[in-house]
Amino acid sequence: MSEIQKHIEKLEKHKISTIIRTDDFDHAYNIVKASNEAGIKFVEITLTIPNALELIKKCSIDFPELSVGAGTVITMEDAKNSLEYGAEYLVSPIAIPEVVEWAKEQDVLCIAGALTPTEMHTLWKAGADLIKFYPATSMPLDYIKLIHNPMPEYKFLATGGIDYNNILDYINAGCIAAGVTADLGGAAKTVSYEELVTIAKKYVEKVNSIK
Repeated sequence: MSEIQKHIEKLEKHKISTIIRTDDFDHAYNIVKASNEAGIKFVEITLTIPNALELIKKCSIDFPELSVGAGTVITMEDAKNSLEYGAEYLVSPIAIPEVVEWAKEQDVLCIAGALTPTEMHTLWKAGADLIKFYPATSMPLDYIKLIHNPMPEYKFLATGGIDYNNILDYINAGCIAAGVTADLGGAAKTVSYEELVTIAKKYVEKVNSIK
């Protein structure tokens, strides 16, 4: 089994990814640690975090059981630097076929963003195994179902506006998983580590309620 498929199957199993977007390195590290303790095994460290590459490297070493990815990958340079520092997968908010194609050659999962059928098809043609449905909450839930009807082979990770109250809606609509910033990956600095673990556990319990 390829590394790409291993990550996709892991994400399908756990159904949730923590998307970390904060301006504090130490707090970002605590979110990764809390996610791991709570049972979330997919974390996305966005490159907007100060010293994000060093954080990716540190978390990849400290939490080998986690799939640690780089988020907000916009350029080929971002992609290459992220892999050099230990990222196991790449995520972009936009459709970047050239990065998807390059990552595929490296056997690295690249989850590029798309909202329209044309963008989705462009990424699929480039070899995308998983598409970031973003920004998810900007479209009605029926939109995902309508896309899946003619194109059932597309797999989606829903991100953008996902929170505790709507996460199951997107998974039940056909996304294999959902990425959460909200009160978890974007939690305020005042949130303690213990509170982060509690929040993360609530999300895990929520997605595990799906039969």
